[in-house]
Amino acid sequence: MPGSIKEKDRTFRIVVSNGTLCESHEGETVLSALTRSGIVLSAPCGGRGICGKCRISLLKGKICIAGTGETVKVLQPGEIFSACKGVPLSDIAIELADETGGRTTIQTKKSRRKKIRNSGAAIDIGTTTVQLELVDVDTGESLETISALNAQRGFGADVMSRINAARNGKSRELFAVINQQIEGMLRHCIDTWNLSGIERCVVSGNTAMLHLFCGADPSGLGEVPFTPVFLEERHFSGKELKLSVDAVTVLPGISAFVGADIVSGLAFLDILNHKENALFTDIGTNGEIAIWKAKERRLLCTSTAAGPCFEGAEISCGMSALPGAINRICTGGALSKEYGGKSFEHGPLSFTTLGNTPPRGVCGSGLIDAIAAMKTLEAIDETGAFADGYAASGFPLTKGIAITQKDIRQFQLAKSAIRAGITVLCARAGFTTLLDIGTAYIAGGLGFFINLDNAVTAGLLPQEFAGNNTAVCGNTSLKGAVQCLLDPAFLPYCRNIAACSDTENLASTTDFTEAFAENMYF
Repeated sequence: MPGSIKEKDRTFRIVVSNGTLCESHEGETVLSALTRSGIVLSAPCGGRGICGKCRISLLKGKICIAGTGETVKVLQPGEIFSACKGVPLSDIAIELADETGGRTTIQTKKSRRKKIRNSGAAIDIGTTTVQLELVDVDTGESLETISALNAQRGFGADVMSRINAARNGKSRELFAVINQQIEGMLRHCIDTWNLSGIERCVVSGNTAMLHLFCGADPSGLGEVPFTPVFLEERHFSGKELKLSVDAVTVLPGISAFVGADIVSGLAFLDILNHKENALFTDIGTNGEIAIWKAKERRLLCTSTAAGPCFEGAEISCGMSALPGAINRICTGGALSKEYGGKSFEHGPLSFTTLGNTPPRGVCGSGLIDAIAAMKTLEAIDETGAFADGYAASGFPLTKGIAITQKDIRQFQLAKSAIRAGITVLCARAGFTTLLDIGTAYIAGGLGFFINLDNAVTAGLLPQEFAGNNTAVCGNTSLKGAVQCLLDPAFLPYCRNIAACSDTENLASTTDFTEAFAENMYF
């Protein structure tokens, strides 16, 4: 039938503007073909066609957009379309948006002329970002770090989207995509440093990401009783995982949603030797929280579904922490020099961007600052509703970038999940007040940039966290994986942490529901 999506026994070439060539099978969407070829394309909704963030430009050829039944809309060169909806009708050429294509950040810390005899790679597989740190095992020196968007983003921005994709038969694709990405990072290190090989790789991450990395089906994590295939540490040869490394160690986790990234972070902080109570929270798509009760020598853990808001997904002007992302905002004058870089100004706001480049959107830390600024300027009330003058066009951060009412609601849902989780877990631990916490540790990618005062003002963190008893410590999951490469006692320490940890499931409890509703307010 003319115009039908189906072109039997046909495959089409897709030429990407960055020079990559891939192939689309019969009836396959452009998003699926790009993802299968290892090209990272942001699709926070998991390819359901509702977020509009996988939009790309058609340069040559024909694309059809499926309608009802056999009815389709055929696009011509020059038009922009959502990759999750577009199906090639011929060989095509496309141009990716700036944020797509798996932008990689590489930071070299030592001279590449240095001769490395024994090397190791520490890897943290986050839902949004994959980070690798190359280490000279003999000296303990960090040689290079590589950070890139997780290539599985085409299957969705959050953990549940990836799990659902696996349940729909895409486990092998998810495994292939992440392992190809990590192999590329390892090969870069080997070639750049002229290594004979990498002896050992230690991998951390949340439970779902580690299942996909190991080739284990995470489907059991998507429904009650949320059963993982494994939580214990795992050991592989590099060949088993198709990686250019001799041996791979995967760190142990605690539960379906409190994974090795939390165990690694707690071990890095030497939590079992703390003489006072402590709270640890990793703020990301899942808000993972752990409380150390020093007298009982007991860890109490939980996780809350914050969603991908803090990663820039589901926010109209949101983006990942890439060049051009607004990462710091303040009111009443230019940002002080302590923040570094160029300060942009717009009305009552001043802000900085990652890479000191013109603003293209806002990342998680910038969103927190923006909400705090709106509250300070009384642009929103305690319910999160806009004051007069903002409802129609939103709260402008700069030209072409504004926070909408829907964005505020997404932030409220995310911050309420984190805040309620902290409140209820502290109560379960028997704390009568948050002052019973000795030190609060804030970890995760957001922890590199978060302004504690603004996080408190925005309602993400309690007032008690604004004092000197709070430490922002960045990616402790990766730091722990590095330590595991260097210290033989680290892995047994991780086992001890898992063994003395209890998990609380708060999501369905009355006290969590009440705390969640209460913390929706500002």
